[in-house]
Amino acid sequence: MIRRKRLFWQLFPSYVGIIVVALTAVSLFALASMKSFYHHQTLEDLESLARVMRLRVAPLMEEARFDEVDAYCKGAAKSAGSRVSVIDRQGRVLGDSTKDPRGMENHGSRPEVVEALKGRTGSSIRHSSTLSTNMMYVAVPIEREDVVYGVLRTALPMTALEEEARSVRLRIALWGLFTALVAAFISLMVSRKITRPISDMQRSARLFAEGDFSHKLYVPDSHEIGGLAESMNRMAEQLDERIKTTTRQRNEMEAVLTSMVEGVMAVDERFSIISMNAAAHGIFGLVPGEAVGYGVSEAIRNIAFIRFVEKAAGTSEAMDEDIKLWDDRETLLHTRSTPLRGVGETRLGTLIVFNDVTRMRRLENMRRDFAANASHEMRTPLTCIKGAVETILLEKEALLENHGRFYTIIEKNVDRMSQLIEDLLELSRIEQQQLGSLPLNPSSVDAVVESSLVLLAGNAASKEVAIDVSGDTGVQAFFDPMLLERAVVNLLDNAIKYSPAKSTVTVAVEKIAHRVEIRVSDQGCGISAEHIPRLFERFYRVDSARSRKLGGTGLGLAIVKHVMHLLQGDVLLESTPDKGSTFTLVLKG
Repeated sequence: MIRRKRLFWQLFPSYVGIIVVALTAVSLFALASMKSFYHHQTLEDLESLARVMRLRVAPLMEEARFDEVDAYCKGAAKSAGSRVSVIDRQGRVLGDSTKDPRGMENHGSRPEVVEALKGRTGSSIRHSSTLSTNMMYVAVPIEREDVVYGVLRTALPMTALEEEARSVRLRIALWGLFTALVAAFISLMVSRKITRPISDMQRSARLFAEGDFSHKLYVPDSHEIGGLAESMNRMAEQLDERIKTTTRQRNEMEAVLTSMVEGVMAVDERFSIISMNAAAHGIFGLVPGEAVGYGVSEAIRNIAFIRFVEKAAGTSEAMDEDIKLWDDRETLLHTRSTPLRGVGETRLGTLIVFNDVTRMRRLENMRRDFAANASHEMRTPLTCIKGAVETILLEKEALLENHGRFYTIIEKNVDRMSQLIEDLLELSRIEQQQLGSLPLNPSSVDAVVESSLVLLAGNAASKEVAIDVSGDTGVQAFFDPMLLERAVVNLLDNAIKYSPAKSTVTVAVEKIAHRVEIRVSDQGCGISAEHIPRLFERFYRVDSARSRKLGGTGLGLAIVKHVMHLLQGDVLLESTPDKGSTFTLVLKG
């Protein structure tokens, strides 16, 4: 793990380092410049001195008054504060301010002397064996009519320059140290001014993370840091508001879930329980809260329910199924599932809602059994009545006029009752079949449509209604031919009944992707929007008087709905009053 440093210890040493480097560079440059300046100035001073003294020495050398030359050198050196030497063309020392020239070695090889003998000013810095110290030498030629016959050399010990350089270095060092301390103090203040608001923000952010949004950051006068502080204060206010809203919504949701009679369970993609409400715990006999975090198979010992959860997790469509639970008694759960999605439609798991429908299913079974048994029991007496009426009507000439009319009414109503009983028995048979128990094989849709048209050709002809078949041909779908034929016949029968004379009923077959649609359209009176939600209920009629007049039982559309449920399809309706209706059967293609 990388060790993190405080911002102060990153800024302050950086500032101090930059200042020290800058001062060091300036000091070194200043010392080098000062040394170069002193050397240059000393060279110029020595050269000026040599040129002045040359005016006095030149006549003495011309007259060969060498003793006076030596005396002049010794006297002039005292007033000038430098060493003075006079050398002839052969390199012999004629006069020197510090030594007896007669005992001195030949100076003809000295660099500055060699340069001066060539007629140019020469200079050099070297160790003097005579004085045992470093000296700066400047030599100028003594000439007459452009002929050099001697050299006047001046010299100055380097100790004076070095002492001056040391003095300057000391002053520069002291001033540099003072400047560095002042700059370090200023850097310290600047670093603290920068880091203190950031440290305050860090503490405030820690308080925000702990849920304390009442704390407000101090807004400094810096534009950038002040803007950041204001943004963090606004962020804290917004977070506080959003957390309060989320908490309120969560409490409301928990209250709703707790108050629900239905059980609600959410599982993730690994089949672990995310949440369960109180009703779900009660249905499965669990202690509230103990199942959260466990797998469904660990918390609930019911194979059918576990398989339903696994199946629901593998599909993106909603599912529903009745599941039996066995404890002290048999319990029937109507279970529904839907994908649980988060932000961006990412699937988080599956939401399962289930409720106890044991009593409701028992009542439905009793109702179906009663309808089936009652219909079956009424079938025999109605058959006897119909037979007797038909026998009487065979001797219609022997009946009184009123008696014949009454027997005709009896026969008509007996036929209607017989049709009603047949529809009830068929609806009961369809309802008793379980979803998925019916084998669905690929079959021809055209064959079902053709057989349905044959059965209703007489009805259409008697009403003078034309039937037009259009759309795709040779279409295959998964269905039971007899059940689908009953649904198509019921829709066609209704379309013919409610269509005006000389109108057209259209049957269209179309394959769309993985489904097949059979559309039956008429040009009848249409259906108002308020009736459509209840139209598939048994015995529901939009116009009861007209329906009875046309001979309807009120069970045709209910049979269609239950048939499509068994075929794992759907029935849809689009209708416009006074323009007609379109019923669409949707099958798996």
